[in-house]
Amino acid sequence: VAAGCRVAASAGTEAGRKLAREQGAELVVDHRSKEHGREVLEWTNREGVAVILEMLANVNLGRDLDLLALGGRAVVIGSRGTVEIDPRALMAREAQIVGVSLFLASDKEEGGLRSALEAGLSNGTLRPIVREELPLEQAPLAHQRVLEPGALGKIVLIP
Repeated sequence: VAAGCRVAASAGTEAGRKLAREQGAELVVDHRSKEHGREVLEWTNREGVAVILEMLANVNLGRDLDLLALGGRAVVIGSRGTVEIDPRALMAREAQIVGVSLFLASDKEEGGLRSALEAGLSNGTLRPIVREELPLEQAPLAHQRVLEPGALGKIVLIP
């Protein structure tokens, strides 16, 4: 799935979980379930995961910390507000929280990312899921649809 890594994924809908399985995730859990953390820990033999890519940190980050392995990292990619965490969860695992924003990427980082994306698209290791294509004039509608819960796939604006 991802450069030889074992991948777990979560989704809040059956359609999202189905898509994650189709994309090759070894473990797929319902992040709305109170049992999803237990499932992840069982999958890792109670060791925890090395990396969590967190798209909604204000909701999930506190629980994420309990799922990290020793030296693990929670990478915050998205958040819609504040969150309260227990620092002891980090300390007990010598774990890290890392914030990522593409808006702050250097020219060199952007170039590396662009090259990696182009290579993945060319060799087929990246297969984007396109939900719909809309004319550029409908950009406001596309923005509304991106914010809808349970959205699957990307929206492509056509000039």
